[in-house]
Amino acid sequence: MKLRHLEAFLSVAEAGTITGAAKARNVSQPALSKTISELEAQLGTALFERTGRRAVLTPAGEAFRRHTLSSLQSLEAGVRAITGVGQTDVVRVGVLPTVASGLFPSVALEFSELRPDARIAVITGPNRYLIDRMRSGGLDLVVGRMAPAREMAGLSFEYLYDETVILIGRAGHPGLSMTPVEALRRYPLILPNPGSIIRQQVMQYLIASGIEESVSVRFETVARPVGLPLIERSDMLWFISRGVVARELDEGRLAQFDLGVDYMTGAVGLTRKFDFTRDSPADFLAGLLHQRAKDMSAR
Repeated sequence: MKLRHLEAFLSVAEAGTITGAAKARNVSQPALSKTISELEAQLGTALFERTGRRAVLTPAGEAFRRHTLSSLQSLEAGVRAITGVGQTDVVRVGVLPTVASGLFPSVALEFSELRPDARIAVITGPNRYLIDRMRSGGLDLVVGRMAPAREMAGLSFEYLYDETVILIGRAGHPGLSMTPVEALRRYPLILPNPGSIIRQQVMQYLIASGIEESVSVRFETVARPVGLPLIERSDMLWFISRGVVARELDEGRLAQFDLGVDYMTGAVGLTRKFDFTRDSPADFLAGLLHQRAKDMSAR
């Protein structure tokens, strides 16, 4: 396997056709087709599915593309290190606090291993703040829930997985023997911050249950470092995305109330501009996030 095989493969994956890739590389179509056939023979699998003039990546081709990009980018990093050109790519990512402790950390670690030539700069904050930062050029990706349609002009939302807003209390909470409505009337509550997307879902539940005015709200936060100690050390209840406290729930440190409704679930995904640069470090990170979410849904 030679470098020309990998470069030809990436060109076809980018162009989507043998003809387009051949023009971009200034080679003949038969020569490029032969190079791709040689690569597929060496790997023992088809990398593209030919549909008319289109060349669409197979699942094996998609996986190989991801690793090929990583390998070539690591090679470029090595060249820069030897030649003294110390440029480091920075991927600027906005992550909602409600998803920061779930999928993202493990994917970020994988990115760090596969892309030693790049680093990730992460900020958290309300969804609207992150979207505004992206529009001004301060972020490459936002990982979180889909913003309202009025805020999505010029942006794309790529679905990753569904996540549910739940009501939780400490393990052994005395309200677990009650209905959620009874417990909410009796015990203090932590709500998501005003303006957060999940706040809308919570208020919908409280209004539908007829207890909007009767709950005792003591705190407003979606921050795990704040909310988690509060509920573990008191009888307060907390409406929060499940991913924030999934580990504590699995370990039995927290308990979940059965709300008995299906409208507390929403889509989590990637928001980015339509004109994002393909094969950039940010695009590579997005690909890893999609693959990890796909693996999770297959379990």
